[in-house]
Amino acid sequence: MQILLLRHGETDWNLQGRCQGATDVDLNQAGIQQAVQIAQRLKGERIDVIYSSALKRALRTAEAIGQTRNLPVTIDDDFRELHHGEFEGFTFNEIQAGYPDFIKKWRSEPAELLVPGGERLIDVEKRAWAGVNRIIRRHQPEETAVIVSHNFPILAILSRIAGAPLNQYRSFHLDPCGINRIRYSQNKVWEIVQINDQSTTRPLGAKARI
Repeated sequence: MQILLLRHGETDWNLQGRCQGATDVDLNQAGIQQAVQIAQRLKGERIDVIYSSALKRALRTAEAIGQTRNLPVTIDDDFRELHHGEFEGFTFNEIQAGYPDFIKKWRSEPAELLVPGGERLIDVEKRAWAGVNRIIRRHQPEETAVIVSHNFPILAILSRIAGAPLNQYRSFHLDPCGINRIRYSQNKVWEIVQINDQSTTRPLGAKARI
C-alpha cells in the first residue's frame, strides 16, 4: 500500500514563526492556493481514501484534494499536531527568552521532554504510528491513501520508518503541501519513497519550529 503524507498549507502563524500546535489556525490565502495546487497535481494519481487531522489547516487542505475526485475526508485525531501547551502562539525567540532551560534540553533530547501544559514528542509518534498502521489494516495492498497532517506527526513517522532516533527528527524537513511517499509492501516492510516534494507549491517564508 502507498501512503502520501502531506503537511497542511501555509498559515499566517507559519509566516510569523509562531507555534500553532493544537490552536485551530486556518489557512491563509497562500495556503489555500497551495491546497488547490497540490489537489491539481494529484489528479492524475490513484487515490482511494483521504485522512486528515481535524484542525482546519489540515482539513481544508484535505478537502481540496477530495473535491477533485469526489472523495470524502475521514478525520483521524491521531494525526493532530503536537500540543504546544504554554508555547501556543509564541515565537521561538519568545520561548527561548521565557524557557531557556527547556530549549537547551529540547535541542539535544526532545523525544521524551514534556512541553509545559502540552505533550511529549514520543506520544505524538505513538499515536501517529498507530494511525498509519490502522490504515494499513483497513485497506487493500493496491490502494493509495492520502494523510494530511502536521510537522511533528509526519516527522515522527518518517523517523520511525528510516530507523532514525526521534531525537534527530531535524534530519528531515517539511514544507507546506510537500509530498512524502511511504510504502508498505506485502512482505511487511516500510519504505520511504519520496520526501518533501513541493514542486508545485510556493516555499514557506518564516519557520515555526521549536
